[in-house]
Amino acid sequence: MSHGWILLRGLARECRYWGDFPERLGAPVQCLELAGNGIYHRQASATTIAAMVEQLRQEVRLTGPVNLLGLSMGGMIATEWAARYPQEVAGLVLINSSCALSPFWQRLRPGAQFGIWLALLLPRKQREALVYRLTCARPEHRHATLQDWVRYANQYPVARSNFVRQLVAAARYRLPAQAPSVSPLVLCSRGDRLVNPRCSHILARHWHTQVYEHPRAGHDLPHDDPEWVLNKLASYVSR
Repeated sequence: MSHGWILLRGLARECRYWGDFPERLGAPVQCLELAGNGIYHRQASATTIAAMVEQLRQEVRLTGPVNLLGLSMGGMIATEWAARYPQEVAGLVLINSSCALSPFWQRLRPGAQFGIWLALLLPRKQREALVYRLTCARPEHRHATLQDWVRYANQYPVARSNFVRQLVAAARYRLPAQAPSVSPLVLCSRGDRLVNPRCSHILARHWHTQVYEHPRAGHDLPHDDPEWVLNKLASYVSR
């Protein structure tokens, strides 16, 4: 029996930033929106990952276990969800995620720290261009992608206060004491300018599971090489 997917984005990113990736999964998909992002941009974001899990579970109607896929902070949410409600989780996939097992300068690279705070001050068009440089490694997709991203940011702007609240939640996240009841799939990108891929290797080593590292992609791995991700997911669910 195949299980559906729940997709969880990262810091201050709404569901539409997945692009066409959900349609390419070939299975039922739900993209969940955090308070403070997207259609919920007027709501206050939670300041803990645990509270984010509880908010998201109120949005979704589960008919059975699902596969959770989380990118960056979304991976922290997926991990916490799997720990709190193991009966709801059939699979767990983390992409370029991290936790307090890693030092802060690996969780947010020194070269990216200034860019993150600068992004708060820039107009939306310049901010999205800066975020693209930090998270994506496909310059040929830049123009078309940025047109969409700027449109999203103008339609549902994320408040600076919510950006900070989400950043605080991510920064202080620690792994649950109990390991996930399912073996996680850990994916990372060697070209990640935002989060050091060592964070993913540390997670995989902690859970005694496999980690796969893309040789060129940036932080937004599903954007940079969706086929590579889809192949890894297909192998994972077939196990």
